[in-house]
Parts: sequence; structure tokens; C-alpha cells
Amino acid sequence: MLDDRLNWLRLASMSNWVGATLIAGLIKKYENPTLALKATSAELMTIKGWDARRAKKFVFEAPKSVPICSLEELDRKGIKLITFTDKEYPSILREIPDSPLLLYSKGDSLGDCSPAIAIVGARNASQMGYELAHDFAFKLAKAGFTIVSGLALGIDTYAHRGAIEAGGKTIAVLANGVDIVYPRSNSKMREKLLKTGAVISEYAPGVAPLPWYFPIRNRIISGMCIATLVIEASARSGSLITARLAGEQNREIFAVPGGNGKSPSQGTMNLIKEGANLVTSPEEIIDYYQNLLPEKNLKNFENLKKEEELDDTNLNDEERKLLARLADEANIDNLLSEGWNNDKLFSLLLQLEMRNYIVRLSGGRYQTRREIKIR
Repeated sequence: MLDDRLNWLRLASMSNWVGATLIAGLIKKYENPTLALKATSAELMTIKGWDARRAKKFVFEAPKSVPICSLEELDRKGIKLITFTDKEYPSILREIPDSPLLLYSKGDSLGDCSPAIAIVGARNASQMGYELAHDFAFKLAKAGFTIVSGLALGIDTYAHRGAIEAGGKTIAVLANGVDIVYPRSNSKMREKLLKTGAVISEYAPGVAPLPWYFPIRNRIISGMCIATLVIEASARSGSLITARLAGEQNREIFAVPGGNGKSPSQGTMNLIKEGANLVTSPEEIIDYYQNLLPEKNLKNFENLKKEEELDDTNLNDEERKLLARLADEANIDNLLSEGWNNDKLFSLLLQLEMRNYIVRLSGGRYQTRREIKIR
């Protein structure tokens, strides 16, 4: 008996020249690759986007099409093939006009990965940006969100890490075959992710990452999520492509404001000016979507908030004064010029950092953690 996966792989081999949008329209009409491959020119012409030239070529090429990869290769490499009609295929992803025909997957089952939220941002973000990505991902995962990102260095890595440390589910969408480890420097994060999450791609095994694959991949990141959160992005960041695609897909866009509109936050500030939802804490997103989140996760999140809540009751007057000053970011030179004693200042900063009241940024800068309430 012919393995049904073969016809899916045959149809996928034709998408390279037909295009994702037309193939998506084709499979949405027939919901079966065997029927799709047998479509006549007249039938193809009834599907939005098809013209006589493409329809004629498709009918000519379909009978002799070969699978884009072998079943033996998939089985040997432990790669799962998720087709457009599979239950495991993210239902919300089917809604976009250029839904991928297939998803190749390694790791845990995608299962019910909704509600999912994408967290994207700069590869070369600030330390505060990394802290924010981890904090948002950790708390959103605790609340019941699946965290989706691209496994790139920078914000992506910290988003995946936050979700993993929260015991939540996280999915990485790649711009290459799932059997290829890229970037190599993120191999350890990939290994951790595969234990409880998954890496997926529309690209067949063995396909190397090429520059133009990344913006194409981004439509899947945004398309399988109810919203996209952008944390630190320059004016020309690839993360802005993901945000734009989210808007075109009628998804919500959230952005964390940066300082003074300077890189690497200029892109996020521009998003906010263009209408993205400004957020400064995970709680705002959780409140926005609380009706979609499992009640048990919301209870766990409330317990987490109580456990993590920090206040200044155990601080002396000097520590409390420094915390209040660091509500606005400041560097050591600023503080010394304001009259803080050199030795005393470094001792206070070290103690507050060790007790998790402040975060150290690059360039000798410090800032109070956002959870702390100064009275």
C-alpha cells in the first residue's frame, strides 16, 4: 500500500515553483494531495491566483513529480512529517493565505500548542533586553502560553530559555532543515528545547539556511501565534518583518518601549507609533488574554507573583535610597557625580544585585527590577 506521505512530499516538491500561496489554496480546496495532484487545468483555474500558464504546467508536471525527500531519510533522522490536514498542525496557521503545506518536526509533539505567542527581537540586544525576553517568556509560559521564536542568538535564545525554565512549552521555527544545527553556537539551547519542546520547519531535511529563507520563515512564527511580542529591534531589524506579517495576518502586535528611541529600541518605538500595543510587563498580556488561558495556569501564575514579589521592607535607608534612584537607569559615573561614596556605592550595588533587587546592564549601568515596589 502506498504511504500517503509520499503524495504530500510529491506535492511539496512542486511548491518550489508554484509558490506557497497557490499550493495552500490548492490543498485547502482538495484537502488531499492525491486529489490535488490529479486536478485539471479547468479545476485549477477556479482557485484564486491560478492562471492558465501555471495550471497547464502543473497538470504536465504533476504525474512525474517526485517526493522532495525520502521517507527513509525522515525515519532515519527521527523527523516527523506534519501535513496540512493533520490534527497536530497548528489550526491557527491554516488561516493564513500562504500556509506551509508541510511541517517537518523534531522533539516533542506539537500537540495542542495554543494559545501561542511569538517573542522576537534583536540578536545584539542590551542586557536589559535579554532580561525582559527571559522574564516575559517565563511568566507567559507559566500562565499557559506556548512560546514561539526562531532559535537565533539574542532575544530568541532568552525567550526559549525563559519558557524552558518555567516548565512550559516552546517551539523554534527554523529557516533550514530541522536536521541542521544552526547557529552552531546555540546547539546546547537546541538540545534543551528538544526535551520538552520542538523545532519545526517547512524546509526539507538537508536544506541549509540561506538569507532569504529567514523572512519567509517569519510568516510561520507569526502565523501560528495569536500575537507577536517584539523586544528591542533596530529600525531595520528582521523582527519588524515578523511584526508586519502579524499585522497582515490580523494578529495582535505588542512592543516593549526602549530608551529615547535609540538603537536597539528604535524599531520597537516605531511599532508603537504605528499602533502596536505598548506593554511593560507580562501581566498586561496575560490580562488581555485571560479568557484563553487554562484556569490552573492562571492560579499557578498568581502564586508565582506572590512568591516573587519583592519589597523594600528588609532594606536599610541607604539601600532604599539607591533603589529609588535606580528606578531610572543610571551608570556608576552618574552616581559618583551625585555624591555617592565610591567604596560604599560598590558595596551597595553588589549587595542589591546579589539579592536580586537590581539588574546590571552593559557599560556599568544599573536599574531596579520592575517587580520591586519602592515606598
